[in-house]
Amino acid sequence: MQSAGPLLWLLGMAALVAALAPGAWLLRALVARVVGARPAFGAALWSVVFALIVWAMLAVIALMLSRGSAVGSGAPFLALAMVLSWCALSLSVRLYLPDPAGLKLPWPRALWVSLAPVLLLWAELLAAWWWLMPRID
Repeated sequence: MQSAGPLLWLLGMAALVAALAPGAWLLRALVARVVGARPAFGAALWSVVFALIVWAMLAVIALMLSRGSAVGSGAPFLALAMVLSWCALSLSVRLYLPDPAGLKLPWPRALWVSLAPVLLLWAELLAAWWWLMPRID
């Protein structure tokens, strides 16, 4: 990737935004239902991108802490990664998608609002993995 030109980087970023957009649209709709006002799509997309960054940091910490344990690989770590991504998106919702009065959503509402987008994004990831894995070999 270091030798990739600017066009390849732009295509990669466009693919990432295209992959995260359905989760952002769903998040936007669910937040609109909860708070009564529809946030901007850019704010919802930024919430998903920020959650992805926070989740990556949390996943690395979880990998370091669970090294050599039963939770360190396989299905238990996938479940842990899903829960961490749910927490990261909930934090992002609280930070970047306030209600119309500017107040942060309470944690139970932020967790509830972010559950469906997290499941959708994980379904996209698993579907892409299922589709790409036989073609990589």
